[in-house]
Amino acid sequence: RMPEDALIRFSDVDFSYNGTPVLSKASFEVRQGESLCMIGPNGGGKTTILRLALGLLKPDAGKIEILGTTPRKASVAVGYMPQHFQFDPKFPVTVTDVVLMGRLDRIRGGRYTHADKEAAGRAIERVRLTPEAKRPYAGLSGGQRQRVLLARALVSDPRVLLLDEPTANIDLTVEERFLESIEKLKEQVTILTVTHDIGVAGHFGDRVLCVNRSVHSHAVSELKGEVIKEIFSDELRLEHDRHTRHTHGDHSHCDHE
Repeated sequence: RMPEDALIRFSDVDFSYNGTPVLSKASFEVRQGESLCMIGPNGGGKTTILRLALGLLKPDAGKIEILGTTPRKASVAVGYMPQHFQFDPKFPVTVTDVVLMGRLDRIRGGRYTHADKEAAGRAIERVRLTPEAKRPYAGLSGGQRQRVLLARALVSDPRVLLLDEPTANIDLTVEERFLESIEKLKEQVTILTVTHDIGVAGHFGDRVLCVNRSVHSHAVSELKGEVIKEIFSDELRLEHDRHTRHTHGDHSHCDHE
């Protein structure tokens, strides 16, 4: 049984795209106050897990609980930062405009309220972009744009924050500043992040979720060469599954009784 303070629960979740299995018996939980990374090979199911958690996809089997309810019902308390934000650079959208988009589901009467605008100001301040609040989004650097998208995810004061490859398109110096912002957020919100960068994983918490059809938890300190090879290799995935189940007390796939 999972702890009562788990804000994200996946229990034996299966999911397929057009008949091709992506997740099989995926089970994990993220507790309140935790900050975790998901790592694993392309196509292993990491982004699919985020989409399922957001209620954008429905599982073929199994159960998903976010904040003790369905992903759809919990969505107002979940912030999401996508890897890419599609926009027309000729369209004169400001930093504040982009951040306010995170409140669209709360709009009544077609207009943002004073409270919405105040929330946007606070979110922009949290990512240290207040001087840029009125600047065109198109005129920002890659790192600044990432922080704007983070502010958009934070503008509704979510209890859970889902980040998809937040450091993928920024250089190392900017990444360091971005990770500093994340370090501060960890004290206020539960975070689940997809990343390809194992070096980033340690900034998010003490353990990582390794996703390759199924999901296993590893301590960050375990991420040494052989474990990393297992996580990213299809040939070794079955052995990794068996070994991880064994060390975590599930002996159902082991040779002994």
